[in-house]
Amino acid sequence: MYFVLSASDLEEWYQNPESFHHEQDMVQWTEKLRPCAEALYIVLFENHSQLLGPVVVSILQEAMSGCPASVTEITPGLLLKDAAYSAAAHVYYELSNYLSFKDWFNGALSLELSNDHPNMRIIHRKVALILGQWVSEVKDDTKRSVYCALIRLLQEKDLSVRLAACRSLCFHIEDANFSEQDFTDLLPVCWDLCFKLIEEVQEFDSKVQVLNLISTLLGRGNEVIPFANKLVQFFQKVWEESSGESLLQIQLLIALRSFVTALGYRSPICYNLLLPILQKGIDINSPDELNLLEDSLQLWEAILSNAPSMVPQLLAYFPCLVEVIERSFDHLQVAVHITEGYIILGGTDFLSMHASSVVKLLDLIVGNVNDKGLLSTLPVIDILIQLCFPMEVPPLISSTLQKLVVICLTGGDDPDPSKTAVKASAAAILARILVMNSNYLAQLTSQPSLLLLLQKTGFPTEENVLLCLIDMWLEKVDNASSTQRKTFGLALSIILTLRLPQVLDKLDHILSVCTSVILGGNDDLAEEESSGDNMMSSSRSQNEGPVPSKEFKKRQIKFSDPINQMSLETSVRDNLQTCAALHGESFNSAIGRMHPAAFAQLKQALKMP
Repeated sequence: MYFVLSASDLEEWYQNPESFHHEQDMVQWTEKLRPCAEALYIVLFENHSQLLGPVVVSILQEAMSGCPASVTEITPGLLLKDAAYSAAAHVYYELSNYLSFKDWFNGALSLELSNDHPNMRIIHRKVALILGQWVSEVKDDTKRSVYCALIRLLQEKDLSVRLAACRSLCFHIEDANFSEQDFTDLLPVCWDLCFKLIEEVQEFDSKVQVLNLISTLLGRGNEVIPFANKLVQFFQKVWEESSGESLLQIQLLIALRSFVTALGYRSPICYNLLLPILQKGIDINSPDELNLLEDSLQLWEAILSNAPSMVPQLLAYFPCLVEVIERSFDHLQVAVHITEGYIILGGTDFLSMHASSVVKLLDLIVGNVNDKGLLSTLPVIDILIQLCFPMEVPPLISSTLQKLVVICLTGGDDPDPSKTAVKASAAAILARILVMNSNYLAQLTSQPSLLLLLQKTGFPTEENVLLCLIDMWLEKVDNASSTQRKTFGLALSIILTLRLPQVLDKLDHILSVCTSVILGGNDDLAEEESSGDNMMSSSRSQNEGPVPSKEFKKRQIKFSDPINQMSLETSVRDNLQTCAALHGESFNSAIGRMHPAAFAQLKQALKMP
């Protein structure tokens, strides 16, 4: 009784279909009888499905028999059928044990849509809702028919029916078992219907619902290019009309992010639309900044991740990121990804233009964020040193590198895995500098400003900073990735060439670490190779072109990393000879103290007779 639409419900629907649609969603079960009855029914069914399942199916069949699809008058029978459809829609999960969706769709629901009398909007809206609720029960042989039915419902005159179809179609496209093959030829009409619907609706919730469908369609990523120009015009128009409506603009920014991702490396075709919107959203002095900044930053990240190359306008935006981080670390994670995007895409041009901003940004972050923030930032510093100028970058960011030395050498032996990972990553960056720019690390570790920083933390002034770093490399090798382990190995092999008597005290340990790294191989690189191949092939198949994503460029950087090109075996063999020449008999004594098994492994690693 309470499920049946009343005369006042129908009047409300007739007066404003759009408001009626949203009212059904928003009304609380405590506020009106019908939603209260529906909530009680759902709870009862979940707890007594075996008892109620056959009863509900029986009522449904009786209601359908009493009101065939050809009926056009709003009779008690038609309203009862609508109520029975509601009952079936609400408990789709349990009811599917008693009712075959395929039979129900082919035998009744699809027939309902063949009657296009205006009064049939009551049943058509309910069919639209059912098709969305029962998405998990729509099998391969019925998908195409259901998609066509929803597209047909999107073309109805009644806005309440169209909005219900819009949401249900969204559920289908989001579904893990969505069949792109069955939907591809429906895309042109689907896009046109979305554009038309958003022009006709008035309410904020309606526009958001249509934008959700558009974002979901774009999220599938296929067949976007033929509609790119239409989508650009659509977004341009809706953005201009949304001025002052920040909540709607947030939804538009989310949809634009999906658009950029769907376009992939072709995304520059919409830069005339995107970049002015982005510039407004990342301006911390903008009146809408509080509402739009987070989603604008995510759009910024998406643009960089999908850009085939850097463009001057985008290059000019980087200082805005420093302003964002200067104010708070709320957006640190995405800011780090954006910085990485600039380094990978912009390379030396980026660094020469924005060196001071990069220095400021890293100085703001390192030493002022928690371990999680550091762990996301340190790989970016590593790429910066590796990719841009191994000789020029370290002196540029000396303040940040000094902080990394402090992180490595202070704080004691905290068992916290995050702190261990931070120390290992920071130590690996310093090891890389020794390998790629040995003279600079010697300068860094003897700078008075570094010694003053260390002194403030209680670090003993008489300690040799470089020797302490050697101990850190020896200690953290087991907590490092394969590439970091090799970096430690190469750095330690260079240490063998120093005229420091303390090197001989650590010789056994240094050679033991180098041996284990050589014999252990580089698992990271092998893993990157296989996933890199997959990434390139998937990028090509999706975008029909050879231009890789930012992630693939990152992999290429790893492959071309000088660390991966160097032979640790050769480095240890050569530097051992230098060490022997430098220290003479003392070297022989130190080698003689090695355990025979360790010495045998060393000979195996270095392929010595």
